[in-house]
Amino acid sequence: MISVMGIIAIPGMMMRAILDGSDVEQAARLQMIIVFMISSSNTLSCIIATHLVLRVCVDSEHRIRGELINTHPHSLCRASSIAVQAIVSIVGRASVFATGKSKQVQQDASTGKGNYAEGLSERTPLCT
Repeated sequence: MISVMGIIAIPGMMMRAILDGSDVEQAARLQMIIVFMISSSNTLSCIIATHLVLRVCVDSEHRIRGELINTHPHSLCRASSIAVQAIVSIVGRASVFATGKSKQVQQDASTGKGNYAEGLSERTPLCT
């Protein structure tokens, strides 16, 4: 919240005003006015948002209208959960594929169907 209030940027503005030849008291007043404007705009936006939500979600008899409240997760949350499910599915398929291939190689090696030590180079495909 401190960086939002401009505690980092506002002293730089105050220093610029002092270096430009303004009075120190005037530069401090300017800084106080800017902080007041930032906090008052935040307060005003919260009041307006609360008023609009109450107008939409509460009827004339002061009951909450549940049918107007969206209970579905936000679209970004849905997209991230879909992406996580897709990654988990891909990793699961890859692990099943890898374990299946390793079992096949072990079976072939134990039965003597293939000599895997001979003929392997850097360019030999491991999965066919």
